[in-house]
Amino acid sequence: LLTFYPVLMTLSRLLALVLLVPPMAFAQSSTVSGDFSVEPPTLVSLGFEWRITGDDNRTAKVDVTYRKNGDTAWKPALPLMRVQREEIGTSIVNNDQARYPLFHYIAPNMFAGSILNLDPDTEYDCRFVLSDPDGVSGAAEKTVTVKTRAEPQPAQGGKTYHVYPVGWTGPKQEPAFTGLMAAYYMGAAHFDYENAYPPRVQPGDTILVHAGLYVGDRFHYMNGAPRAGYLAMGNVFDGTYYLTQSGTPEKPISIKGAGDGEVIFDGDGCQNLFNLMAGNYHYFEGITVRNTNVAFLLGIKNIAGASGFTLKRSKIYDVGRAVHTDWSGSKNFYIADNVMTGRHDPNKMMGWNGALWEKFPGYPELLTSEYAIKVYGQGHVVAYNRLLNWHDGVDIATYGVPDGAPNDIADRVPLAIDFYGNDIQNVGDNCFETDGGARNIRVFRNRCFDSAAGALSVQPIFGGPVYFYQNLVYNTPTGSLKYIEGSSGVLTYNNTIIGEGRAGLRVDH
Repeated sequence: LLTFYPVLMTLSRLLALVLLVPPMAFAQSSTVSGDFSVEPPTLVSLGFEWRITGDDNRTAKVDVTYRKNGDTAWKPALPLMRVQREEIGTSIVNNDQARYPLFHYIAPNMFAGSILNLDPDTEYDCRFVLSDPDGVSGAAEKTVTVKTRAEPQPAQGGKTYHVYPVGWTGPKQEPAFTGLMAAYYMGAAHFDYENAYPPRVQPGDTILVHAGLYVGDRFHYMNGAPRAGYLAMGNVFDGTYYLTQSGTPEKPISIKGAGDGEVIFDGDGCQNLFNLMAGNYHYFEGITVRNTNVAFLLGIKNIAGASGFTLKRSKIYDVGRAVHTDWSGSKNFYIADNVMTGRHDPNKMMGWNGALWEKFPGYPELLTSEYAIKVYGQGHVVAYNRLLNWHDGVDIATYGVPDGAPNDIADRVPLAIDFYGNDIQNVGDNCFETDGGARNIRVFRNRCFDSAAGALSVQPIFGGPVYFYQNLVYNTPTGSLKYIEGSSGVLTYNNTIIGEGRAGLRVDH
């Protein structure tokens, strides 16, 4: 011990000296280039991340140019946003009036950003130049070629199956089946053998659903073929279509209206009509869904979920939620050109915040239709939909801290999500909630009318950037922009906002 005493004293003096030195004395002004990554592409946007160390004085920048592959001239894009260990968090007050932390997240040291307004299904050369007046170590330039996604379409060359409703009296195309489950699986049982049949459909197959009403008798136990007065559709008791086969990005399983009249799937008041949590790459087009609480269930946090869901040119009404996933592994949804109508009173706007709404009859609003679309994960596109009479329009799930934080799980961080071209009217809360997103969330060229509690919401964004640009907002009595809960990295450009009352930002810091 006596031998080591001088060494211990020396170490103790050094420790005391370290504690007395101001923290900024250890700051690193120069930048060290780290990993560069390309996020999942959408149809019209590309997202990128460049990790660094150093640049504690935030003087570095990344300039961006791009061109279509094969062109010679480069075009400028917005520079990447500097993300530098911003601390995002909030707390809540529980019933005992004590305050508890709800989430806490420290953003990475990095640059992140998007190239916007691109063409679908097109290759682009993208060039990034990192510079810092204090110096750059490592690679200072990156050039990558990335292809935007194409709009999903049914596959060619697969088998086609024809589905008809009970009571169909016209000619039938073969192979023909009564009810969806009979075509999707090798058989459809409306009794104990409901789950016994293996799938008939394979990747690339198409089910054409012919005009009529498809509704199963949930509460009668039936061992026999469906017929008039005997609606044995293979979804006994809970009324749910469990579709568990998977397609692929190139060969989705397609379920389409056949084009001979309206196809109506009625849930008979069930909780969930289509459950796709175990089936990837399903393509729906040209159908109507009604009379259920959740039309399409695609994922539940920490349980399971699906990727590659497409819903096009369809109608959804008399439901509580139209499309839902809050599973962090969900990827590459495409939800476009649909009309979704909630159960809220179409003749009045009613919010839940007592400061303004408690003097009106009907307060607080009943949550009969919570939201039209809620997603989480990566690469989703929600575009050109008409959404009416909901509590919320289009949301990113307020999931909490991204999985794996502080290091994150790369394929579970909520990023690269586009909401554009949507018309939303009469919502009791927000038209768009980007709450819970992380990086490269893009909300643009939408129209939002009559939003009771703010049109554009950020609570929180975990580092950013989130882009709000070229949106039109009209009639927002309690404020148009809701940027709260310690969010960072919000970019708001070229929006037209015509609000009433308290228009502007709401911030808590």
